[in-house]
This record gives sequence, C-alpha cells and structure tokens, in this order.
Amino acid sequence: MTVPAKPVILSDAFFAAALCRNCGAALSGPHCAECGQKKAARLGIGTLRGEVWEKLRLFELDQLQSALRLLTGPGKVARDYVFGVRKRHTHPLKLLLVAIGLLLVVLAQTRYLNSADAQVSKVLETVRKYAEWSFSLGLVAIWAASMSGFRKRLGYNAVEHLVLALYAQFVVILANVLNQLPLLILRSPAWLAWHKQWSGWTMGAIELGIVLLALSQFFVVDLRRHWWRLALAGTVYVAGKKLLLYAYAWVLVKIVLAAG
Repeated sequence: MTVPAKPVILSDAFFAAALCRNCGAALSGPHCAECGQKKAARLGIGTLRGEVWEKLRLFELDQLQSALRLLTGPGKVARDYVFGVRKRHTHPLKLLLVAIGLLLVVLAQTRYLNSADAQVSKVLETVRKYAEWSFSLGLVAIWAASMSGFRKRLGYNAVEHLVLALYAQFVVILANVLNQLPLLILRSPAWLAWHKQWSGWTMGAIELGIVLLALSQFFVVDLRRHWWRLALAGTVYVAGKKLLLYAYAWVLVKIVLAAG
C-alpha cells in the first residue's frame, strides 16, 4: 500500500506516477501486473460514476471484508480509496445501497414504522416509500460537515469529501441496523415504545461519534492543533441533519395532506 502515513497535499501529480496505488508495484501498462488493479485516476464525477457501473454485481465477498474494515476505520478506508487503493475496497455507493436495503428489511420485520394512529401511519407509509431519500439526509450532513471543517485541508476535492461521507453514512446505517436487532426478538409493544423513546438519543450520540472518528482518520487530525475543526464539523453535522430532517418531515406532511 502506498498511501502516505503523514498528511500530504493530494494532487493530480500523485496519480500521474507509474505506480499501482493499491499494492505499490511499478506500472508498465493500464493494469498492475502484481494485483490486477487498473491504474488509479483521481476521483471526479465521471470516475465515480464509471466505477459504479464497473462494479455493479449485487454481492461480493469483498463487500463483507470492506464492511468489517469500516467498523473501526471508516476514515482510513475512505482515505485509502481516494489515494487509489480501490481493488481492496468496495465502492462506497454500492455498500451504502446494500445497507439501506438491509435496514428497510429490518424495519419492516420489527414494524418500527407502524403506528396505531391512522394519520401517523399514513405519514410513516410515505416515509417507507421515500426511504432512500430519508437515509441520504445524513450523507448530506456529513458532506457539509467535512467541507465546513476541512474544505482546504490536504487538497481533497468535493467528490473526495463525498467518498468519506458515503463510507461514514454506511457505518451510521449499519449501526442503526444493529440497534434494531433486539426488536426482532423482543416484540412486546411496551418494549417497542421504550426503544423508540430512548434509542433516538443514544443513536444520535453514536452517529456523531462515527462521523468524528471518520473525519479524524480521513484528515489525519492532530487533536492538539485541529480540535476546533472537529468541533466545527460536529456542530455542522448535528445542526445540518436536524434541519434536513425537519425539512423532510415538512415535505412528507405536505405530500400526505395533498394525497388525502
């Protein structure tokens, strides 16, 4: 692996070198003779879109391996990926879509988005219908936090900040899946009500911790010098996600009222 251990400014020249950014071997063509990875190019909109289509298979063993690495190192995996170590890691958008699908299945089994109130149930049914959008709100909040606290640090562009947000949001959704698992066993209405009441607070703290960990790893943060960057990013994440959720809820209510 050739990702620098210390903070460096990321530039196009880094990817111009005739080196495989996955294993470090010298390149003599478009693909590495050692590991087979295609010569890494700097991430941009076109690159990100092209890699989604190149890796569109629904499930691979590397997804599970990437998920395990992400549990403790979301920022490290994202940093590897933008520095060209891509054969080893699953595309972040692919992982995120799998996580959203898994969470939707678990939510359906636990009946978490059900309510005895007919009007509330109507809103929750709309939430299910637009679930992919609702789970993307955290992604936007993470991206905004990253850009606000670290926009000019280490030369990362907006798409590379987005890669970090995608990987971090995958871990956030995975944490929510794990939070739902007890409800598959303990199905009493009283337990469900208690879980709904308290899990919002605990998951909020866990999600913030995941985001701060990812940011500190991705940007190789020296806490003594750059603690304020993390504090700013964390504040933007919490406030941004809350505002986005309020706006999303307002739109859903308008949709339900218009349909009714």
